[in-house]
Amino acid sequence: MDMRNWNVDKTQIAAQQESLKKTMEFKYIGHGPRATGFLAKDFKRKPGLYARCTECGYYMPLDAKGEETCICGNLRRDERTFKSELPATEVEIFRGTKR
Repeated sequence: MDMRNWNVDKTQIAAQQESLKKTMEFKYIGHGPRATGFLAKDFKRKPGLYARCTECGYYMPLDAKGEETCICGNLRRDERTFKSELPATEVEIFRGTKR
Protein backbone atom coordinates (compact mmCIF):
# COMPACT_ATOMS: atom_id res chain seq x y z
CA MET A 1 0.00 0.00 0.00
CA ASP A 2 1.31 3.44 -0.98
CA MET A 3 1.38 5.68 2.10
CA ARG A 4 2.58 8.92 0.45
CA ASN A 5 -0.95 10.32 0.05
CA TRP A 6 -2.90 8.33 2.62
CA ASN A 7 -4.91 11.38 3.82
CA VAL A 8 -5.70 12.90 0.43
CA ASP A 9 -9.28 13.14 -0.86
CA LYS A 10 -8.67 11.82 -4.36
CA THR A 11 -12.21 12.57 -5.57
CA GLN A 12 -11.81 16.27 -4.70
CA ILE A 13 -8.43 16.44 -6.45
CA ALA A 14 -9.87 14.67 -9.51
CA ALA A 15 -12.71 17.22 -9.65
CA GLN A 16 -10.20 20.10 -9.40
CA GLN A 17 -8.17 18.58 -12.24
CA GLU A 18 -11.28 18.26 -14.45
CA SER A 19 -12.12 21.91 -13.77
CA LEU A 20 -8.54 22.90 -14.65
CA LYS A 21 -8.73 20.96 -17.93
CA LYS A 22 -11.98 22.76 -18.84
CA THR A 23 -10.58 26.26 -18.19
CA MET A 24 -7.09 25.75 -19.61
CA GLU A 25 -5.74 24.66 -22.97
CA PHE A 26 -2.58 22.56 -22.70
CA LYS A 27 0.00 22.38 -25.50
CA TYR A 28 2.63 19.65 -25.26
CA ILE A 29 6.21 20.99 -25.21
CA GLY A 30 8.31 17.93 -24.41
CA HIS A 31 9.57 15.53 -21.76
CA GLY A 32 11.93 16.25 -18.87
CA PRO A 33 13.87 19.30 -17.70
CA ARG A 34 15.11 20.21 -21.19
CA ALA A 35 11.52 21.08 -22.16
CA THR A 36 11.55 23.86 -19.53
CA GLY A 37 14.70 25.59 -20.75
CA PHE A 38 17.56 25.22 -23.20
CA LEU A 39 19.92 22.49 -21.92
CA ALA A 40 18.29 22.62 -18.46
CA LYS A 41 19.41 19.89 -16.07
CA ASP A 42 16.73 20.76 -13.47
CA PHE A 43 13.10 21.73 -14.02
CA LYS A 44 12.81 25.52 -14.51
CA ARG A 45 9.81 27.02 -12.73
CA LYS A 46 8.61 29.31 -15.50
CA PRO A 47 5.12 30.89 -15.56
CA GLY A 48 2.61 29.04 -17.70
CA LEU A 49 4.41 25.69 -17.62
CA TYR A 50 2.74 22.58 -16.23
CA ALA A 51 4.23 19.19 -15.44
CA ARG A 52 2.00 16.19 -16.08
CA CYS A 53 2.44 12.94 -14.20
CA THR A 54 2.48 10.03 -16.64
CA GLU A 55 1.02 7.69 -14.01
CA CYS A 56 -2.05 9.59 -12.75
CA GLY A 57 -2.40 12.35 -15.40
CA TYR A 58 -2.16 15.16 -12.82
CA TYR A 59 -1.30 18.65 -14.18
CA MET A 60 0.87 20.67 -11.78
CA PRO A 61 1.84 24.32 -12.38
CA LEU A 62 5.61 24.68 -12.04
CA ASP A 63 5.56 28.34 -10.96
CA ALA A 64 2.82 28.25 -8.29
CA LYS A 65 3.49 29.05 -4.65
CA GLY A 66 2.90 26.60 -1.83
CA GLU A 67 3.19 22.85 -1.73
CA GLU A 68 1.46 20.44 -4.09
CA THR A 69 1.61 16.70 -4.71
CA CYS A 70 -0.01 14.75 -7.54
CA ILE A 71 -2.64 12.08 -6.82
CA CYS A 72 -0.21 9.15 -6.95
CA GLY A 73 2.57 11.04 -5.14
CA ASN A 74 5.15 10.92 -7.93
CA LEU A 75 5.33 14.71 -8.47
CA ARG A 76 5.96 17.14 -5.60
CA ARG A 77 6.47 20.89 -5.57
CA ASP A 78 7.25 23.13 -2.61
CA GLU A 79 8.23 26.80 -2.32
CA ARG A 80 11.67 26.26 -3.86
CA THR A 81 11.86 22.91 -5.63
CA PHE A 82 10.08 20.55 -7.97
CA LYS A 83 10.81 16.83 -7.51
CA SER A 84 9.73 13.67 -9.27
CA GLU A 85 9.80 10.05 -8.18
CA LEU A 86 9.63 9.16 -11.87
CA PRO A 87 12.73 9.43 -14.05
CA ALA A 88 12.94 13.11 -15.04
CA THR A 89 12.65 12.24 -18.72
CA GLU A 90 9.20 10.68 -18.13
CA VAL A 91 7.62 13.91 -16.81
CA GLU A 92 5.63 15.60 -19.58
CA ILE A 93 5.79 19.40 -19.85
CA PHE A 94 2.90 21.47 -21.22
CA ARG A 95 2.26 25.17 -21.74
CA GLY A 96 -1.11 26.14 -20.29
CA THR A 97 -3.20 29.06 -21.50
CA LYS A 98 -6.67 30.13 -20.45
CA ARG A 99 -9.44 29.28 -22.91
